[in-house]
Amino acid sequence: MTIIFDLDGTLLNTIDDLGYACNFALEQTGYPTHPIEDYPRMVGNGINNLIRRALPESERTEENVLRVRAHFVPYYDAHNCDYTHPYEGIPDLLAALKAQGHQLAVASNKYQAATKKIVEHFFPGVFDVVLGEREGIERKPNPQIVYDIVKSLHGSMVQSLYIGDSLVDRDTTRNANVPFVACSWGFVSRQTLVEAGVTRIVDKPEAILLDAYIQQEILPQYDAFDGGHKRDHAETVISESIKLARTYAADETMAYVIAAYHDLGLKFDREKHHIHSGEILMADKTLRKWFTEEQLITMRDAVEDHRASGKNPPRTIYGAIVAEADRQIDPLTVVHRTMAYSLKLYPDGDFDTLYQRSLEHLHEKYAEGGYLKLWLNSERNVKGLAELRAIIHDEPRLRTLCREWFDHQG
Repeated sequence: MTIIFDLDGTLLNTIDDLGYACNFALEQTGYPTHPIEDYPRMVGNGINNLIRRALPESERTEENVLRVRAHFVPYYDAHNCDYTHPYEGIPDLLAALKAQGHQLAVASNKYQAATKKIVEHFFPGVFDVVLGEREGIERKPNPQIVYDIVKSLHGSMVQSLYIGDSLVDRDTTRNANVPFVACSWGFVSRQTLVEAGVTRIVDKPEAILLDAYIQQEILPQYDAFDGGHKRDHAETVISESIKLARTYAADETMAYVIAAYHDLGLKFDREKHHIHSGEILMADKTLRKWFTEEQLITMRDAVEDHRASGKNPPRTIYGAIVAEADRQIDPLTVVHRTMAYSLKLYPDGDFDTLYQRSLEHLHEKYAEGGYLKLWLNSERNVKGLAELRAIIHDEPRLRTLCREWFDHQG
């Protein structure tokens, strides 16, 4: 797969050289300088924006930015490797990813000449594509740099993974619709990333090997499942599981993997898919690189306990987390997924046949007294269930929603 890395704050700690270059340029143009430790909050969005943030507020004109930049660029070109260094564990990570056959790329908002020079200095021959800021191409969070990388490597967006340290990187991946893993060792703190709603955050470079494995080998298996259980469903369960893990002080990585495996048993049958999913997780020897046997047993139990029709409470907090995350009680989504599964059961059925089956299932599962249980009573699901029950009891409205979905299939 294609794995794309941001540069500053992700692969390399470049803050000292950036700060010294900016201070030199500010001095040459008569502006006050800043302590080097203040520069992490100024970087991102390219050199011009760094300079703009470093200037006094009243001096942040385009003319002044360009005047400072004229001193910054030649100084930085000559000194951009003086104090810059790879983060601990990055060289080993890149070597492991290369050995596994992944295509590696850099996507930076640093101007192209400096980006190429620094990458080749610290990682000679490692990256297949290195792109920085280029004339005529908008900087991140515009997704064009991601599109250009994937195209040049003849890859696909669905088999790509982006690693970065900032909210600019997060927004870039949203715009490009590629998975994002945030690293907490860069210029943006873990707390800031969490408060901004970033889901997957890793604290050590080697943890990215797990993400590459899940993205390449596990999530694609969902592509063969029915419309309600495809990859987007698994990704939503992963996101919600990690959020709940933070709320309940559980291990985020365990919650992440449990969610990734929770429905894999659908490849065998629906009735016992939760049992098969647990078996698949336990049989996966690759997971033993990251988890102990005790952790894997806990994760298997959680996968087995996620099913909505389960009558007994989950055995651990991890089972409660994945069960709650799997509920995803968005009323319209539930109605559409129910109709989709009815269509799978009765592929030649007319609307009335599909509607009647869906109506019965919605009452059996979601109405008062239904078998669905909310073990953690998250605000999202409590609210969604109340809204869904209102729709179920308003049959003309329910019928209209189902009809709209059915007509759209044609």
